[in-house]
Amino acid sequence: MKKRDIRNYCQLAFINGVNDAISVLMLHKVFVVLMTGNLIYSITDLATTFIFADLVRITLIINFILSGIVVHNIIAKKDIQFRIRLSLLFIVIYFGAGTYASNSHSLGDSSWGFLIVANLATTMSVVMNNIFYRLHVTKFNLVAYTMNLLNLAHMIAEKRHSELRLLGVTFASFISGIAVASLLVIYLKFYTVLIIIPILISLYIANLNVLPE
Repeated sequence: MKKRDIRNYCQLAFINGVNDAISVLMLHKVFVVLMTGNLIYSITDLATTFIFADLVRITLIINFILSGIVVHNIIAKKDIQFRIRLSLLFIVIYFGAGTYASNSHSLGDSSWGFLIVANLATTMSVVMNNIFYRLHVTKFNLVAYTMNLLNLAHMIAEKRHSELRLLGVTFASFISGIAVASLLVIYLKFYTVLIIIPILISLYIANLNVLPE
């Protein structure tokens, strides 16, 4: 991977950490990036106590797939700047919807506000993770961090130190995003998502002269 790709990846990994930390803490422990978590929760609860949050998780998994199809067929064909502008738009929509639902007390664990806000966040995460579409052909995964851990183990075993260092840095970016957002969300609630905006602006400026993928 080029240095520019690594920088892009690290910033997206950090954003993923922020998004999932917000959703887990503010949206009743659903994941908007790591769909594996939603799958585990919803299937295990089918055998025990199925609750509204599990219905939300199932809609997020379906949304993740459908949004991915739309992104692949339409959005991925647009230039990087368009994808970043679209991501910024979704941040504003997500922030507005989340803040309104929270302030109007319609974000309960059995509310439609919860369902709508969580799905907005998932669509936003799909769009963001496809800003740099070419990154999906690398060994680094933007939404399956368990796979990154497996790759990390292989790199250690095979002593591929250069790749190990790069993947370690990007994985650390994801963990940092979770840690930072977890601390901020206690005080800032949905305002925490706004810390993503400077990162996207930085990505926009850094990729102004990049040729279309």
